[in-house]
Amino acid sequence: MYSETVLSEQRTLWRSAGGSATPIPADGCVDLIVRSEQVLLCGPQTRVIHAPADDVHPTVGLRLEAGTARRILPVALSELRNRVVELRTALGSEAVALYDLMMRASNDPHPELVLSALLADQAEPWVTTAHRLARTGASAREAARALDWSERTLRRRMLEAFGYGYTTLARIERVFRARSLLRRGLSPAHVSATSGYTDQSHLTRELVRMIGAT
Repeated sequence: MYSETVLSEQRTLWRSAGGSATPIPADGCVDLIVRSEQVLLCGPQTRVIHAPADDVHPTVGLRLEAGTARRILPVALSELRNRVVELRTALGSEAVALYDLMMRASNDPHPELVLSALLADQAEPWVTTAHRLARTGASAREAARALDWSERTLRRRMLEAFGYGYTTLARIERVFRARSLLRRGLSPAHVSATSGYTDQSHLTRELVRMIGAT
């Protein structure tokens, strides 16, 4: 059984109990996961990953919206892209407080209170703008112009805050938009044409790579 609790605009607590192995769609987010008495750090996810079945105890995670994890995690996010590592391995001595916080939250009936220190607004204004532009399908050049930056500056700032470039964020937003349209019953041909894919085969490849299904 899987459930989610929205703690703030940028933080979602999720819980999985008795779940089987399953593909997890790319969402560009970072997750802190308590599993088997470990706290795992799932770096920025830009392709589908396959989560193992739950252990005897439930798996509990805190999802950090794309672009908002940097202030909590003093580590190069780009080096953790599509990787799952033990939190203390990734952060060393700096992981102690965060490790204890996640372990306490996973066993507390009111985890939102335990995690209150992590729920403050973490996104810089430009991060919100980047999300909005990516959802509209704006190119990297258009996004850089809107932010009054060079494309090189946009890439550097994206790698620092998100762990990947703007074009990848736009791909994630596009594939989720396409999946939403498909779920509404629109044909793959129509969705590919209206979502900016070159053809239906292009749409299918992106769905397989990022969602894990056609």
